[in-house]
This record gives sequence, C-alpha cells and structure tokens, in this order.
Amino acid sequence: MADKKQHQDRIHGLIKEVESLAKGLRANLRKRADVSSVLKEAQKAADRMRRQAAAAAGQVEKYVHTIRKELEKGTPTKTAGRKRPAARKAAAKKSASATPAK
Repeated sequence: MADKKQHQDRIHGLIKEVESLAKGLRANLRKRADVSSVLKEAQKAADRMRRQAAAAAGQVEKYVHTIRKELEKGTPTKTAGRKRPAARKAAAKKSASATPAK
C-alpha cells in the first residue's frame, strides 16, 4: 500500500509540475504576444507616417513644378499687370504726338 501511495504522490507531483510549467509558458506567450502587438502597432504607425511624408513631398514637388513652369512662361506678376495699361496709354500718347499734323 505504501508503494501505491508513493506512486500516486509521484504522479501528483509530476502533474503539478507540468501544470506550473504550462502556466508559466502561457504567461510567457502572453507577454510575447503583447510585445509583438506593440511592435505591430509601431510598424503600422511608421508605415502611416511614411505614406503621409511621401504624400507631402509629392504635393511640395507639384507646387515647385507649377511655380517653375509659371516662372519659365514669364507670367506677369500683379504689379507688372497693373503697370501695363498705363504703359499702353503712354505709348499711345507718344505715338499720337510723334506724328506731325498736316
């Protein structure tokens, strides 16, 4: 009978040891899962920021391209646009006074 009791005690001891190891393993896996979820969220945030930065760079590049094209065309500025009608009037007066009356 003592042999049987020792055998059962040994089995119960092994079962408790396996259960405690399983519990520790589950806790370890939970910790790793939490860390991996944090890493995944950080990766998503980095990807999102990268896309936003690329979009902003594209907008700036488009804006610079537009400005360069306008400068190459020589589009008049606001002040030059205001001066042109006055310059036309002065040129018209000059040409009228330059022709002698007959």
